Amino acid sequence: MRLLALMFLIGCFVVPSDGSWAADRIWLEPAQPTVGQGNWYPRNIEVLSGRVIALDAEQFRVIPEGQNAETVTSAARVLWVEPEQISDLEKSMIDLFKEGKYSQSLSGLPDALKSRPPVWRQQWLTMLSANSAWLGGRPSVALELVGQLDRRPLPAMVLAWLPVAWENDRQSPVVIRAAKERAQDSSAAVRLVVASWLLSSTDRNEGLQIINELVKDSRTSKAISQLARVLAWRVTPPPQVAALRQTWEKQIAALPMANQTGPNRLLMNKLRASGQAEEAKRLQLSLELTPVYGLKNVLSNSRNQ
Repeated sequence: MRLLALMFLIGCFVVPSDGSWAADRIWLEPAQPTVGQGNWYPRNIEVLSGRVIALDAEQFRVIPEGQNAETVTSAARVLWVEPEQISDLEKSMIDLFKEGKYSQSLSGLPDALKSRPPVWRQQWLTMLSANSAWLGGRPSVALELVGQLDRRPLPAMVLAWLPVAWENDRQSPVVIRAAKERAQDSSAAVRLVVASWLLSSTDRNEGLQIINELVKDSRTSKAISQLARVLAWRVTPPPQVAALRQTWEKQIAALPMANQTGPNRLLMNKLRASGQAEEAKRLQLSLELTPVYGLKNVLSNSRNQ
């Protein structure tokens, strides 16, 4: 688990200045099976080395190691990229985050972005900083950063870092106040985060109203709408959880794998609260075997310090 957490916290890559090859390690969600292959056997996560060319909300372009031509795949399949190397500025930000020095990590963002890393990496660094702001007691800054990022569609790998409260942890008055100030924000991603924070307060009905609006509004992106549907499960009474578990698991499985960690943590929390300890343990073990779990585990542990 320590190794997996480290892999996730060094999630950016730098092309060497001398133009030499930089082999990044990339994790991809298993491809959909062909008609001839069927669904009988589970398919493995694909791990490859190569040079990342671009990653946006739709496409992931990479030159596999040992090849000259680009390959293109769906961005939704990208679970993580472990870089061959990172800049000192980025490394400092990430190390400070791991150490729980959130304010210092956050302050490093402007300088890290001045070096003009690829857009997808700028998005990830900014989302990392949004978490630093939330965890460091500056929720208004967290929401502002999320709002800036939401001006363009985001890859699933970046959305996985949204500072959403997937579990029923109490939020501080400062967090709730910041959430209420942005409850009518034009950004759907901001409102999703806001709703998750309000669910942990006496204003949870306002949070539920925001969730319902996100689900019903045709202008909401599919990714945010799906996450909003899942977030609504947090208020489900414990006696109803057992009957809904299989339906919930199917809905989580329909999400890009990169975005399943938070929803699965929500489900695990609901299973425990409803007395289904064995099912919760099964889900915990399955999460610990996936790379995506590492990043949210670090965030969760940081918030509990």
